[in-house]
Amino acid sequence: MRTKFMDASRQHEDLRNGFIAAIREIAPDMPADEILAVVCVFVGQLVALQDQRRFSRESVMELVASNIEAGNRVVIDDLLKARGGNA
Repeated sequence: MRTKFMDASRQHEDLRNGFIAAIREIAPDMPADEILAVVCVFVGQLVALQDQRRFSRESVMELVASNIEAGNRVVIDDLLKARGGNA
């Protein structure tokens, strides 16, 4: 599988926003590093569930890494756009 680049659909954004809402509701005081650890376990479980006949371990990990980088880019860009912002 080649890493597939595509814009986030409305459904993708709704899913991401649902995760954020669940975190805010269920664990509003949990430290960010603990939230990250829990989400990483979940990502690991999703990686394990991929069809190994269709996707190699390397291609799935490339997909994970490229999407982490994309998420980081969005946050950094937003920080830089903010009034007086810096990253």
